[in-house]
Parts: sequence; C-alpha cells; structure tokens
Amino acid sequence: MLSEGVGTIAAAFYPKPVVVRMSDFKSNEYARLLGGEAFEVPESNPMLGLRGAARYTHPLYAEGFALECAAMKRVREVMGLRNVTLMIPFCRRIDEAKRVIERMAELGLRRGENELQIYVMCEIPNNVIQIDAFSTYFDGFSIGSNDLAQLVLGVDRDSELVASEFDERDPGVLSMLRDAVLGAKRNHRYVGICGQAPSDYPEIADFLIGLGIDSISLNPDSVLPTIRRLAAR
Repeated sequence: MLSEGVGTIAAAFYPKPVVVRMSDFKSNEYARLLGGEAFEVPESNPMLGLRGAARYTHPLYAEGFALECAAMKRVREVMGLRNVTLMIPFCRRIDEAKRVIERMAELGLRRGENELQIYVMCEIPNNVIQIDAFSTYFDGFSIGSNDLAQLVLGVDRDSELVASEFDERDPGVLSMLRDAVLGAKRNHRYVGICGQAPSDYPEIADFLIGLGIDSISLNPDSVLPTIRRLAAR
C-alpha cells in the first residue's frame, strides 16, 4: 500500500523530482494508532523522544524502517520511478546520520546508486551549526521552520500556555534560517523550506528568496498572493 501510494504521486509528476519524507511519528502518535499502544514505550516528552532518524536503527522500530525502505526500493526499482528522493527527518547528530545512511545502504537504498539522492530535514539547531558535516552525508536540506523555531526559542508549540512566545520572526530564528540557507549553498547542496513560516509571514518568504533558497512550500491559500507579490518586486 505504501509503495503504491507513493508511486501514484511520483508517476503523476515524473520526471520531476518527488521528495518522500520517511516516517516521523512520535511515540504518543504511534500509540494512538490501532494496536500501537502495545508497541510504544510511554515518554514524558515525545516531541524530543524516539522520533525520526532515532527510530530507524533502534530495536523498537528497526523492522518497521526496513519495511519503509523495502517500499521505497520497490517504487524506485520495480516501478522505475527514480525521480523519488528520500528525506530523513529529525536527525540529531552526525553519528546518527552515518548510521542511518549505512542502514539504508544495507537495505538496498545506497546513496548515489541508481540516481538516488537522500535529503535531511534541517530542523534542529545542530543541523545548522554542523551543516558542513551533515553535507557529507546528504544531498540536500529541507528546513523545518516549525521545529527549528521551537528548539531555538525553547518553546513547546503544542502547549497553549506558552504559544504566544512562539514566533518564527524572532531574530534568533531568522539568523538560523539564514545560516541554514547559506550553509547549504556553501556546500553546493539543495535547500528548501517546508515549514509554516513563509505561508504565515510574507516577509519571511521574501527574506528566504533574497538568500537564494531553492524552493518554498506554501499553504494553498497563500500560493497566489505570494506569486503576485514576488512578480511585483
């Protein structure tokens, strides 16, 4: 089912690239799925717990990640949709990046083989601080402004009590966005953004375009206004 769903989308846009983000459910989200509670260990702070890349080589989820990779291998090799690029979310450290890339190669998804590119989400301050090192393992970056702002500001965006303190226009967040784009460019890597910020704040979209970002994701209702504003520049 997973390979057919991804294949349907990839075929619709072929030969244009289609980026598939690998799983990034948190333990509480998995636990709410049918039967999930039997497999998940309760965490006091799932937002910073066993999620994203940390799951892929962890004994609790390694078999699930193997199934994800088998599905993506089927899309690329059996269906022939080599326009599919894979993206790793919430990758905290360089050692973690190395382990995931090596595990994917063992499962038949070797970076560079059959035109396979592997991107990483840039959503943790460490991704920005060590962007030169992360560029060794990945072909591109997609800035996740929601998580990046949350971790820069130390604000739980799921908490209504401190929601007013979450602002992606904060100078510290803008500094991180700038360093992420310029760092990716310095390493000749693709860089885009898939967070909420450009849709909510037109000035952030303008800021990123001025830096030379390669792509910006927008909510459907903000696409036309953004295009019109950029055309009028």
